[in-house]
Amino acid sequence: MAFDQFRGRVLSLDTVSTDSDISVSQLNRWISEGHIKVVKLGYRMTRIDGDSLADFFTSRISAPRPPRGKRIKAHSNELASQA
Repeated sequence: MAFDQFRGRVLSLDTVSTDSDISVSQLNRWISEGHIKVVKLGYRMTRIDGDSLADFFTSRISAPRPPRGKRIKAHSNELASQA
């Protein structure tokens, strides 16, 4: 999936949400965690840097996901048996 459509643009949260099928609340979490850079233009006007967004999405695709739920126990058991 190419995220070059976001590069060089300044986008609203709603635009990114509809184009990438991600909720606005999830975008706000990533912004508050510092993963995505934003520009505050006013009290209720936030714009997302398209280059930062494309880089973040690209890094999430290439990074392996940590185990969650039932798989975390199996993963920790495998690590214990290797030691």
